[in-house]
Amino acid sequence: MTKTFAVSTSVGLLFVIALIFIVGPKGILQMISHLSILDFMALFFLSYAALFFSALSFNNALNVYDAKVDLKNLVNIKLIGYSTNYIAPSGIFAGFIGGDAVMALILKKRSGLEFKRGFSAGLAAKVLEFAVFLLFIYLGLILGFRYFYLPPEIWFFLFVSGIFTGVVTLLFLINPIIDNRFFTKILQYLTRFKIFNNVISRILKHINDFEKELHLFYVKGVKYLFLSLFLSTAETVVLVFQIWLLVHFLGINMGFSKTLLVFSVSMLVFALPLAPGSAGTYELSQVGLFDILGLGSDLGLTFSLIMRAVNLLMVAISFFLVPHYGIHFLKKSEEDS
Repeated sequence: MTKTFAVSTSVGLLFVIALIFIVGPKGILQMISHLSILDFMALFFLSYAALFFSALSFNNALNVYDAKVDLKNLVNIKLIGYSTNYIAPSGIFAGFIGGDAVMALILKKRSGLEFKRGFSAGLAAKVLEFAVFLLFIYLGLILGFRYFYLPPEIWFFLFVSGIFTGVVTLLFLINPIIDNRFFTKILQYLTRFKIFNNVISRILKHINDFEKELHLFYVKGVKYLFLSLFLSTAETVVLVFQIWLLVHFLGINMGFSKTLLVFSVSMLVFALPLAPGSAGTYELSQVGLFDILGLGSDLGLTFSLIMRAVNLLMVAISFFLVPHYGIHFLKKSEEDS
């Protein structure tokens, strides 16, 4: 795992460096010079504001399971979960599992909340969050298809990515609502094969418990569901506005349709199973998209590098918080594992 992480991250960084030299470092530096420290802090504040709304949604899910955590600690725990997802190999499954598992472990250490309930609360909030993301993603793709020309192969990639993320999100959304226990049934079927039997028998009960707890979130009260949807919508609006503001700081007034299309492509790239933080592929997607939209490949790369810097600052802050919450990634205890 560590070796794979190191290799994929190194390849991604080399790819980013190659893009900088291809696009031209001089033009990138000129554009970055338009951005002041205050501008960068405003972008960072918006990222933190989005995280805050996400933490409130997580808190709302925890209320379903009668768990009480003060807001300061909850935001910190959410930041650690966000950072875990960011540095892990990206993708919709990593986003659903990695950070939420770490948050559930911290909650167990801090408040004694059962791991399955903390994990289920994080997963329920994440599913609703990404469901709202999808609505904005599809709207961005529709507006992009109507107003802008993109090569057919680009539309094909976006179409397949949108379908993939939509199917996975709906699976995680509808399955617990109807209490179908889809994943439990799949694992039960796989136990017929001796090669899987030993491994699956160890986790089957846990998966069944997780699906049972997720169902509880959707049946306990409609108010929790709609509040999470509202908070996720507020988070999405902040992220879309952040994209527009960054491009504005760089001297370009980008309209609503282009802003939403950039958001859509960004979310789809991060949702696919790629390198940690979609290193390299995220930058390439923005370079290509901004160039096709007539905004310039240098603007696309500058935009992606600044967004990357904002995200990495969030991750850096979380590293100072991790020891405080009793998580040691380099010296894992049996419980951490």
